[in-house]
Amino acid sequence: MLTVPEMILLLPSLLCALAGYVSASLSETSDLTDLYPPLWKECPGQLSDYSVEDGVYIIDPWLYTERMGMYKILITLTAEYFERFAPNNEANILWGLPLQHGWQYETDRLTDPTNETKCGRQNGDPTCISVDSWWACKNYYLSVLPFFGAIEAGVLGISSDQVKVLPPPKDQIHFCYDVTDCRSSFPAAMTKWKMFFQQIKKPSKSLDDLLKYLWDAHVTSLEAARYIFDNRYLYISKPESDFAKSWVKAVDYIAASRFETTLKKTTRFQKALPPRLLKHDDHLLSINDFTDSQNRILFLLDLLNKMDDASGHKLLTWFRNFMKSKLLRKIVNAIMEEGIKNYNITPQELDIIFSQYI
Repeated sequence: MLTVPEMILLLPSLLCALAGYVSASLSETSDLTDLYPPLWKECPGQLSDYSVEDGVYIIDPWLYTERMGMYKILITLTAEYFERFAPNNEANILWGLPLQHGWQYETDRLTDPTNETKCGRQNGDPTCISVDSWWACKNYYLSVLPFFGAIEAGVLGISSDQVKVLPPPKDQIHFCYDVTDCRSSFPAAMTKWKMFFQQIKKPSKSLDDLLKYLWDAHVTSLEAARYIFDNRYLYISKPESDFAKSWVKAVDYIAASRFETTLKKTTRFQKALPPRLLKHDDHLLSINDFTDSQNRILFLLDLLNKMDDASGHKLLTWFRNFMKSKLLRKIVNAIMEEGIKNYNITPQELDIIFSQYI
C-alpha cells in the first residue's frame, strides 16, 4: 500500500488524466452552438416560457427540457459578466453544469434504473427524469439550488416568491421547492450560490476568483446530498455505482484545482467520460465499445478514489492546502492542458504502470 508521501508524488500525473487526457482533441468549430447540450434550442430560455399560476412561474425539474431551461436562463442572464474574459459567452464558467446534465441525458443516466416505469425511455417520455436515478437526484442539487441562489442574488430580477418547482412522484422530503424552502433546508449551499452570483457582478474579480466561489458552491451542494441517495446504487450495476462514487470524489480534487468549466474546456473534458451506463460485465481498461480515453478515465478515477480512501482522506486535505497557491494552481492546470494535447498512452500501458499500486 502506498504511503501518503508516495501518493503525493503520484498525484500530479493522475490529476492530469482526470482533467482530460483525451488523445483526440476537440475539433475546431466555427459555431459554438455545436457544443451546446442536447435539445438546447427546445429548452425554455426565459421565465415566460414556463407556465404561470397566480403570478408564480411553475417549473417541472423532472423533465429534462425544463430543468435544462433553468441552466439556459442562468447562462443567458450572466453572459454580460463573462464577456471580458472571452466573446460569445464561451468563458461563462456556468457551462459546466448544463453540459454535465446534457451528458447524463445522452448516456441514459436520467432514465428509470428500476425499469418499473418508462420514464426517460423512447417508448415512454424520453425527457422524463427519474427520481430513482442517482445521477438525477444529485444533479437536482446542482440545478435547483443554483437557480434559486441566483434569484436571491437578484440576477433574475424577480422576487423570491415568484418561482416554484414541482415535486417528484415520491421521496419529496429529500428536495426543496422554492427559495424559502431551499434556504431553510440547505442554508450552506444556498449561501454559497448567492455569494457566487453576487461576485460575478464585480468587474474587479478575476476568472480564478470566480472559479473559487463556483467550486465552493458546487462542492457544498454535493455535500448536502452526500448520503441521501445511496440507496439508488442498488438500482445500477456495480461498475456504474463504483464510477459514480469515484466521480464524486474526483470532483473534490478538480474543484480544488479550480478547473475552468468554460464551454470548450468542459466539452473537451467530457469526451473522456463513459458514453453509456456501465454494465455488470464491464471491466476497467477493457471495455470494447469505449475509446482508449474513456477506458483510461474510468481506471484513473477508480485509482484516485482508492488512493484517497487508503490515505484516510489525508490526500485530499494535502491537495487542498497545496492548491491554495495561485501559482501552483496555474502549474497544475497548465500540466492538465498539456496532457489533453499530448497524452497518448494506451490503456494496456497504463495498467502496467499503475498495477503495483492497486
